[in-house]
Amino acid sequence: MTGRKPKRFIAFLWHRRIGLVAIILVIVLAITGIMLNHTEELKLDENYVESSLLLGWYGLEPEGEAISYDIGEHVITVLDQLVFFNSYPVTKTGQTFLGAVKAEQLIVLAFDTELVLLTHDGELVERMPTGHSFSDIQRIGIKYNRPVIETSDPLYYMADEHILDWDVIINEDISWAQKTTLNQTKMSVLLESFRGRGLTLERVVLDLHSGRLFGDYGTYLMDAAAVALLWLSCSGLWVWWSRRMTQKNKRHFQKHHR
Repeated sequence: MTGRKPKRFIAFLWHRRIGLVAIILVIVLAITGIMLNHTEELKLDENYVESSLLLGWYGLEPEGEAISYDIGEHVITVLDQLVFFNSYPVTKTGQTFLGAVKAEQLIVLAFDTELVLLTHDGELVERMPTGHSFSDIQRIGIKYNRPVIETSDPLYYMADEHILDWDVIINEDISWAQKTTLNQTKMSVLLESFRGRGLTLERVVLDLHSGRLFGDYGTYLMDAAAVALLWLSCSGLWVWWSRRMTQKNKRHFQKHHR
């Protein structure tokens, strides 16, 4: 029958086990702490994250594809419910983007049951629900420099020059809005605008240091790492002190029992 293991040996085993578990988190705490102490030198607040994985984790990566319509020298795009005039956000929408045209006085954007009016400089003028005027919009075009709507009836309506009244017309000589594809440069600028350049490297490092990057319970994980570090310090000190006292007692015994 084996005897009981000494407390110092048990403490040493737990010291090693907890150390192996906590070492990764302790390393993260140490590295991120050093980085945060040198934010200005490392320019953490001036560098922005471009990783799709991290941007998605923070909810800054758009869902779905960009839908764009060329209106001459400008492009209207809807990306993840945000409406952009070139690369500048104008408004939000939860409806399907069906097209955009440049009329004599205003730019007209068509959605399922709504028209959005912009100035030629991209400023929001008005949002016009169409439920009381005609049925759901199918597409938008231009005729005589005036917007034309095709509805689900199907009927075709052309607005007056002030886009206040609509008259039924026949489907002739209408230039319908056509989708366009943004080139890589324009798409990069649009994505940068969508993200708002709001995710700095400093914020990521800070969230990693605090554990918030890991979700609701991430802070508790880092708290556990801090507690583990305290345990390692205390248990290591206790093991060292216990070993020193054992050696001291052993020398004392040998000195008086020769």
